[in-house]
Amino acid sequence: MKRAALIWLAIIVPIWLVLALCTYWEPIIRDGWGFLFFHRKYGLSWTTAEAFMKNNYNANNPRLGQLYTLVMYTPGPWHVIVTPIVELGLFYVLATLALGRWPSLRRTDDALVFVTIVAMVFATARSLGPLLFYRPFMGNYTVGLLLNLLWLVPYRLHAETRCMRWWWTPVMLGFGVVSGLCNEHTGPALLAAGLFALVVYWRRGERIVPCAWAGVIGMAIGMVILLGAPGQHVRYAGAAARESIIDAVIQRGVGGAAWVVLALPLFLTPLLLWLVPVFVARRRGSRSEQPRSQIVAALVALAMATLMVFTLLGSPRWGDRMYFASICLACAAAASWVCAHPGTLARRSTLTVNIAALVVVSAILLFMHHRLHDEFTARFAILEHAAPGTVVRVPTYSQERSRYVLGDDFLVPTTRGSVAKAYQLQDIELDQRVPTTAPSDEP
Repeated sequence: MKRAALIWLAIIVPIWLVLALCTYWEPIIRDGWGFLFFHRKYGLSWTTAEAFMKNNYNANNPRLGQLYTLVMYTPGPWHVIVTPIVELGLFYVLATLALGRWPSLRRTDDALVFVTIVAMVFATARSLGPLLFYRPFMGNYTVGLLLNLLWLVPYRLHAETRCMRWWWTPVMLGFGVVSGLCNEHTGPALLAAGLFALVVYWRRGERIVPCAWAGVIGMAIGMVILLGAPGQHVRYAGAAARESIIDAVIQRGVGGAAWVVLALPLFLTPLLLWLVPVFVARRRGSRSEQPRSQIVAALVALAMATLMVFTLLGSPRWGDRMYFASICLACAAAASWVCAHPGTLARRSTLTVNIAALVVVSAILLFMHHRLHDEFTARFAILEHAAPGTVVRVPTYSQERSRYVLGDDFLVPTTRGSVAKAYQLQDIELDQRVPTTAPSDEP
């Protein structure tokens, strides 16, 4: 037990440290400026939060993650404290879905599954840095996914131990509504998984599981509320109001639709690294000892990941960040299979690949965010001390857009204009132009 606890600490502490440092170094960019100025003008209270959510629902982004984002921009250490815990919680929940039980701090094999999932996500997730540290993306996609998967956990655990009780019914109904309000493209896959669970329960003799039915109903209600929000017809310049889902699919064409679907397996190609320990295990005559229930759960996770991708075909906007949920589910399924191969050599090989992936990606994240923090601090000081009505020149960020950072938001004229207006400046100019892909998509 002591050895297992030390192994868990050796895994969690370094990962938490990377997450906390990069969170601390996150600059204010893009939509973050709006949240910053909102807090300066209105502050945060029940009244302002309610007004904020009403405005978002009627004329902007109606997702529940927007409220989390607003809270995380509250002045103070809250973002640095809460965000790494939320992200570690996401990986813990993914491990729960993979294992079919809560991972135990007394088991080293559970720790291996957990760290393998983290390493796989670090190696494969697109827009990894923004999804972990940029609060608007983190609130809309990472926190949204955590709430989605927490809703799914009781269904997974009940499939193993029949743990759902009737008195959970109102809780599952309410939590289903909350989960349905998180994201448009994840809801259908989650609803399908919930319905599949009901079929499984029915076939094994559980005709009615009240709280399971309540959760599915709540999810459906939440999806209807989210998709029917007036703000959906205002966002993206009213694209959702002008064109139907079928129109969006047709406009993409065969090539565009094929890229949307095939992008997921392309993004997951780094998972081939984890075939090395599997090859080692099979060379020594070992085969996967994965229980049948875990195999079914892994197949369901892969089916959900695929359905989420097909849902993107009807989205008015499309970007790397929307694959995060699918990638996380695929990594959980892959980790459960890789870690099921027995043998000390196979486990050590898996751990070696995990460490290599985590060290390389973490080093890049730390380097880029520390450098970006220094550059942002210098730029922010210039803006804060600028005299109203003047033209201010600020340095360009050295980090271009990648899977680790979003790049320089001031390369977008509308962003510079809105920030200049907020600071009552005549204009903001950049000292140096560099070739880059300017960020243009919204959360």
